[in-house]
Amino acid sequence: MKNILKKIMGVGFAFSLIALLNSCKKDNIKDLNIIGDPPSAPVDASLEAKNAALRAYKKSNHFISMGFVVGDGNDPQEAVNLANQPDSLDMVFLFTGYDTDPAHWRALQAKGTKIIRTEFPSAAYFDGSAKDPDTKLPGYVPDPNIDPNTPTSTSTYNHYAKNKYYEYIYVNKWDGIDFDIEAGAMGGDVPAANTVNFLKAMAKYFGPNCTNCIIGADGKKPMLTYDTDVAYLGGALSPDRVYLPLKSNFDYILFQSYTTGSRAWSGTGVQNLPALVNMYGGEKLIFLVNGDSFIYPDGISEDVKGEDAKASKNLLEYAQFVKDGKGGIGVGAYRMSRDYNHIPKWRYTREAIQVMNPSK
Repeated sequence: MKNILKKIMGVGFAFSLIALLNSCKKDNIKDLNIIGDPPSAPVDASLEAKNAALRAYKKSNHFISMGFVVGDGNDPQEAVNLANQPDSLDMVFLFTGYDTDPAHWRALQAKGTKIIRTEFPSAAYFDGSAKDPDTKLPGYVPDPNIDPNTPTSTSTYNHYAKNKYYEYIYVNKWDGIDFDIEAGAMGGDVPAANTVNFLKAMAKYFGPNCTNCIIGADGKKPMLTYDTDVAYLGGALSPDRVYLPLKSNFDYILFQSYTTGSRAWSGTGVQNLPALVNMYGGEKLIFLVNGDSFIYPDGISEDVKGEDAKASKNLLEYAQFVKDGKGGIGVGAYRMSRDYNHIPKWRYTREAIQVMNPSK
């Protein structure tokens, strides 16, 4: 992601919440009694009927549409407001800052849209790290064999996984977590060489194979995805090491198939997508364009002149590629929130949905 080296999100929840979690004495979240939201306002029958139709569509067999909402202050507030997102989106990924109003979260989820939080592995911590909040809890006994300042090749990440589950799924009642798996996202307590250990720990609490997780009211487990720009084999972050051996642990893999802006992928567009399908397999693959290239709120300015048209065209081309059965299951945009600046609002996100799923 473009802003990857500028902002790294912290742990982001209070010590008291962690203490409550650990007071359960067991590492399995299923031992907790989930507390529901407070009673809601009277239901608007017409709105509920519309939302029920949207939920039914999102449970049906269709191509996936998703986007990253970037709350860094560079997009309109209305675009970051989760209650304002396009109705037919399947997933919204929260990148950097985000809309903090729970009423907006619930309004979006009522449409069947999943809320996924994106994190950087470099902001995580290994079990026993100096950054690990669990080490500050009463009665914690440090492992004398662990250097709290230096991860090893055998470091585990169960405390981080558990605490993120508690924050995002138990407290916020969101729907999953995503990790940015690219060179600049690794480091700190999670060097690239430890990516597999890290993702295995996350898979205990998130994803199709999670065991320390609770099935939601929709019958689904909390989601685990990752987004990447790695299009080579044989490296610490390459699919033959990180994705393919762990494939069943992930709901989706999102590829940063950007042809505009700052990018690592060497492809130039649709003609290079088959290589990604061959590398990752097509059954969980979603293609992303770079929404940094979309126009600004004034409707004129761009990061680079002409790249708005290119990114917009790519999104529709990728959607047609998926629709034609050439590989992949959906499309989306990093900084989809900037598509709000088009006329009509969310123009290309909605057009891509129509390309893939013409009845919607």
